[in-house]
Amino acid sequence: MKAILVSLTLLVAAVTLRAAEATPSAQLSQFKLGAYITGPQVTLADAAGKAVLIDAWGIHCGPCLASLPDIEKIAKHYKEKLLVFGAHSQAGTDAEVMDVVKKNKLTYTITQGVNSPISFSGIPRVFVFDTTGALVYTGSPFEQEFEKSLRKATQGASGAGGGGGAKPSGLDALKKPGA
Repeated sequence: MKAILVSLTLLVAAVTLRAAEATPSAQLSQFKLGAYITGPQVTLADAAGKAVLIDAWGIHCGPCLASLPDIEKIAKHYKEKLLVFGAHSQAGTDAEVMDVVKKNKLTYTITQGVNSPISFSGIPRVFVFDTTGALVYTGSPFEQEFEKSLRKATQGASGAGGGGGAKPSGLDALKKPGA
């Protein structure tokens, strides 16, 4: 009986710790995307009032490659409310990345990695930000919480970039010097 109680206590502690790690306090402005590789070039006008998804993935990562069709579906489904960035986070040439993008018919922006205030080593790893630039989820794109976070993040997002009254998106992190 004592062993069962200890096991349950450890399980509750692990779940509580995981929930606490699921959405650490961070802002989109703390994230820096790597150099542009392919896809649409996003401007701040395009970002106004939208939520943001950053997907850290790699061309040599089986789970990453398996998640790409789902990320593409998300990009299309939420295209008016969500900007999607694929941050290639493994060794590989731009040409190799573009081959994977072409094969998977990806239509969102792909960059060379992402610098994050949140330490992570495993990919795929997604970061979901609401329309104010606040991080609402980070973790695996295969978890149920990911889909819930997308719905939450896109609530109140506008379909028109830069329109009057749109909430700021926190995409100053994407602003290029001199822009």
